[in-house]
Amino acid sequence: MELRWLESFVTVAEELHFARAADRLHLAPSALSAQVRALESHLGVRLIDRGRRSRPALTSAGRLFLEETRLTLAQVSRAETVGRRAGRGELGHAQIGYVASATFSGVLTDVLTRCAAPGTELTVQVRELETPAQLEALACGDIDVGFLRWRPEYPPEVTATCLLTEDVVLALPAGAPLAAYEAIPAAQLRDERFVAPHFDEEYGCRDQILEVAQQGGFSPRCAPPVRDFIAALTLVGGGLAVALVPDSLRRVHIPGVAYRPLADVSLTTRLVGAYRRGETSPAVRGLIRRLQEAAATVTAG
Repeated sequence: MELRWLESFVTVAEELHFARAADRLHLAPSALSAQVRALESHLGVRLIDRGRRSRPALTSAGRLFLEETRLTLAQVSRAETVGRRAGRGELGHAQIGYVASATFSGVLTDVLTRCAAPGTELTVQVRELETPAQLEALACGDIDVGFLRWRPEYPPEVTATCLLTEDVVLALPAGAPLAAYEAIPAAQLRDERFVAPHFDEEYGCRDQILEVAQQGGFSPRCAPPVRDFIAALTLVGGGLAVALVPDSLRRVHIPGVAYRPLADVSLTTRLVGAYRRGETSPAVRGLIRRLQEAAATVTAG
């Protein structure tokens, strides 16, 4: 059974006039009549009574079949719309991994807001993952897009777009004497213990700690590494250490923690959006486009 047969039958049923129905469908009346007869032959039942002296009329079988045919054509139209929208990346599913600082900076929520724009119905699931775990998940397909800290190298199948460059600041106990400074000279950190996330790899902030220590002329003392920046700030709030953190973490209000810029060391950190090269999923490509739009907005700003 062909879809065009159903469309022809519904049009004839609505017009009850073959010539007018043929005009609507841009067909010759003979071609339209042939399609309706083909449908009737396929079903083995007469749908339209073609009286010689009266207008065509639906048979009882034709009236029942008309209701179902309209539902079928409506479903076909919906399916076509879904298919086209899915092909444009307006529908579908995507998995996002993120580091906590992506939420504090507002970058992640910016991209999610773009995904919720009118005309877009992407179903997005998010889960917090450390940067190395995100790169592994991207490579094996467990997530589709990652919001993570910049790395000098990525797996061959992964590429990244810079979303945000921000200053690194010092998180220190609010009651410490150093909190009286508006900006902290590196040399004043000589007697402090630094805490940093480990991220299951070499210190995530080791190079920055070493740079501060070199500027201040001392060898740094480091506390045992912790899982993430929130754990580091918890130790800072307890008066046990200081930490170098992205400036966006100022939005994290942990009791007992103060934030100060460094006076004589300029450090920055980058947040990137990472995804697989040659992505084939239209939904994920749609998410990547929105990520790139967010990056372009930051660059323009």
